Amino acid sequence: MARFTHTIDAKGRVFVPARLRDSIGASLIVTLSLDEGYLSAYTPEAFRAIRDQIGQLSGTDPAVRRLKRTIIGEAMPCDLDSQGRISVSDELWAAIKVQPGEEVCFIDMFDKLEICAKSFYEQNKIEQRSLASDDLTRFDVRGL
Repeated sequence: MARFTHTIDAKGRVFVPARLRDSIGASLIVTLSLDEGYLSAYTPEAFRAIRDQIGQLSGTDPAVRRLKRTIIGEAMPCDLDSQGRISVSDELWAAIKVQPGEEVCFIDMFDKLEICAKSFYEQNKIEQRSLASDDLTRFDVRGL
């Protein structure tokens, strides 16, 4: 299973799924995602690589500046506590429209974790059309 659900506590903390903790280490960098309604959580090493790549882009391009503000400017380090929780800022929770007491989904994307409101995930799942109608041949993924 690659999707896990946990509840945000009153202090804005949430348990990182136990099955994922071994692979991510002791801390995550949480930031806004490119996709609305999601946060992205990276290992510090993965985030550093992304930051370095973005840093190489021209700062004269307005899209690059917006990318820097969105991904780098909103990023916050989140260390796992002794119980396996991370504390995420109110601003980041507000960006995906969740508050303490609500459930969020962690989706393991292998190179990062995506975090979204459980209600958002369920609504998108209902509204999504089948992948069978998409032309996936350009991805050349065998065995699907």
